[in-house]
Amino acid sequence: MLRKDDIRCMKETIAPRAAPVLSLYVDVNPGKPENDRRAWLIRVKDALKALPVPRDLEKKFIERLEVVRPEARTYAAFAVNDLMEIYELQVDLPLVDLARGRVDARWGDPYVFPLLYVIDESERHGVVFIDESKWRFLEVFLGEIEEIANAFLDLSDEKSPELPRPAQHFVQGVILRGGAAGDRFARHIEAWVQRFYKRIANVLDKLTDTHQIDRLILMGPHEDTHLFAEYLSRRLRQRLAGHISSLPKPGASAGEVLKRVAPAIENGRQAQELALLQEVRDYGRWTIPTVLEALQMGRLYVLIAPWRLDAVVWRCASGLVVQDQQAIEAFCPGQEAKQVELRDVLPDLAAAHGARLQFVEREAEAHLLREFGGLAGLPRW
Repeated sequence: MLRKDDIRCMKETIAPRAAPVLSLYVDVNPGKPENDRRAWLIRVKDALKALPVPRDLEKKFIERLEVVRPEARTYAAFAVNDLMEIYELQVDLPLVDLARGRVDARWGDPYVFPLLYVIDESERHGVVFIDESKWRFLEVFLGEIEEIANAFLDLSDEKSPELPRPAQHFVQGVILRGGAAGDRFARHIEAWVQRFYKRIANVLDKLTDTHQIDRLILMGPHEDTHLFAEYLSRRLRQRLAGHISSLPKPGASAGEVLKRVAPAIENGRQAQELALLQEVRDYGRWTIPTVLEALQMGRLYVLIAPWRLDAVVWRCASGLVVQDQQAIEAFCPGQEAKQVELRDVLPDLAAAHGARLQFVEREAEAHLLREFGGLAGLPRW
């Protein structure tokens, strides 16, 4: 999992670095046939030969890659003479099409946008796992999971009340019969549960702040997770992303927990993206030429783009970006225009005109390409 130090290095050391910097993105997923026998490394070597990278830097970079054994899906790497960083990721990146063995390699300004986008825009999920033996807290971010050791350690002194248990078996929510002893036992159990859940909820409030958790998932027996949800603060209830059934094996590994919660996380993200496109249907703008015009007139506050953006546009000498040569004659008369990849100019366009850039993938991406002409936006008014 990317550590805070990794993210700080990316933002404070690599992103502002003066050109030239080698930036490289490559699919290294060992589960793909096209990556058998480290075939991705051959593709990297071929990509570097096409760039004016100093031979000594190229040699050092390849030597570094030769000693690593990928367990990730994607490498994002950056190198100059005195700095070399390789980030291992379990997710895909926007604007970087690594399908069919492609390598995105650049020599110039550090190309950090795809990586910074997923770091800044991806939600951190906290999973409260009510296990048979203990309560556990796990953090899920960028397709990886990490258990926060002893997250609820300060609750270990919380003991259930030692009262004589009546002959009847106690079942939560069922009125005990058989006299005052049973009633007293039920009241004490209820008071203990309330006190314990309140303490857990208070610890969870602090954990979500410390680990900057955006969304919360409760995992465990249905009755336990729903009862505990009633004790959460209002702000945590607003972050609640769902309830997940427990795993059959006590003490399940973090990897097993990730397999269980990953579909719910993905479904939640897809639902948010589809809801955003529904807003576009209601009162938004779409198609590439319409959106580019509205964006550069300052009329959009959200810009929605497909995960893989393959369109080609024209940039006039004035900086105006249009889709075709007819638009050049209309909006940039007498100016020289250069053909560029839309993916190379869209992030800067969005930033320059104060629009939040939102990439969508999978089902939402298919809708955007098929129904909205490849680009959409929400107007400020």
